[in-house]
Amino acid sequence: MFSLKKTVAAAGAAVMLLSVGACGGQGDKNADGKTEISFQTWNLKNDKYTPYFKELIAAYEKANPNVTIKWMDQPSDNYEEKLSSQAAAKELPDIVDAGPSLQYGLAKAGALMNITKEDPGAKDQFYPNAWKAVTFSGKGMQTASYGFPWYVNDGPNYYNTQLMQKCGLDPNKLPVTWDDYFSQAQTMVNSGCGAYMSTMMAADAGDYASAGVDFMNKDQTEYTFNTPKAVAFLQKFVDLFKAKGIPAEALDASWSQQGDFFQRGSIIAMGGSAYSAADFKKNSPDLYSHLTVGPKISDLGKSATVGYEMLSVSAATKHKDEALKFVKFVTNKKNQLEFAKKSSTFPSSKGGLEDPYYAKIDEGDLQGKALKITLKAVENGFSSRPAQFTDAAGSKYLQQQVALALQGKQTAKQALDKAVDFANGKLNK
Repeated sequence: MFSLKKTVAAAGAAVMLLSVGACGGQGDKNADGKTEISFQTWNLKNDKYTPYFKELIAAYEKANPNVTIKWMDQPSDNYEEKLSSQAAAKELPDIVDAGPSLQYGLAKAGALMNITKEDPGAKDQFYPNAWKAVTFSGKGMQTASYGFPWYVNDGPNYYNTQLMQKCGLDPNKLPVTWDDYFSQAQTMVNSGCGAYMSTMMAADAGDYASAGVDFMNKDQTEYTFNTPKAVAFLQKFVDLFKAKGIPAEALDASWSQQGDFFQRGSIIAMGGSAYSAADFKKNSPDLYSHLTVGPKISDLGKSATVGYEMLSVSAATKHKDEALKFVKFVTNKKNQLEFAKKSSTFPSSKGGLEDPYYAKIDEGDLQGKALKITLKAVENGFSSRPAQFTDAAGSKYLQQQVALALQGKQTAKQALDKAVDFANGKLNK
């Protein structure tokens, strides 16, 4: 999934979160006698976004003179640990920004407001897939929404056309399906050009879902990504790694140098977001002139890696009505659309994607093409990663088992059987 948080882990503190119980709610009366609502964002207080939030908060406070918004922001590093410590200390802000995997741990601990119960009409304001992404289920918790969908992102694959030509590939025929991808990877290997296809290695839920594998059963009570189809899919990556089509560095789940690798001209394809184009243009102008973009690889005809950000309300807020009113203000169509334009992301509120702004995207440059591809992905795609599939509850373990399979230390079937057993063991706890 792509977000403004770059490569931060999704839920490393889930175990600790499950032990804290309902807690939080910093909002109270301030010195002026106004109701204070604490609003915590994640890596958004900077030169690019601070003006937006200051204007947003000022507009809200003007319309609601008895309320003061205390805007807090946390850096991207170790955000999951910060949330966990806030929850444990009963200092969770009234409104919290995070992705579904992090919010899932808080929700299961009873720390987040059940929006389905408190505001049953809220779902009508958002696209169905966005509402689905913030709806959680699990043992010991009611199936419900535990937050409001906020900005949405996905992204295209970026391709080094110069390297493609060197490796015998046609930049005008980018891979669309997994058969395309592996066929072109084999051509690259056979060419002896010394490049790698990408760092993808079937270590994420989105990889399997995009290949038509049912990652979980329909009622989300069991993981199912060890079917013969899933094993055959992973085996293709095992074979590609053995043929030196995947860099060894990709085996390290904490490796975050993919961008540097791509900019050095070592790999043909790299997944990114719509705003990656601007980064390439600024940091690697020579590479930028040789780049093109294509959709995410998928056998479904749509993306399975749409990423949703969400805003949740503390279950223990002292000012429920005021907190709900403000979070609905932040996530309404007008304010979501304005933020999306500034951040090269997309709104989750109904009608936002149909705004004339998106119809007028200029596809004359790489950025415009990336935005257009991502818009289509967001409109038609979905998030295939279950919120409960956190780092602690199976995601990181899957990466580890896949890495062992690629190294030949176990079979593809053994890797997926172990990963499924581990994840199912965590699912009902």
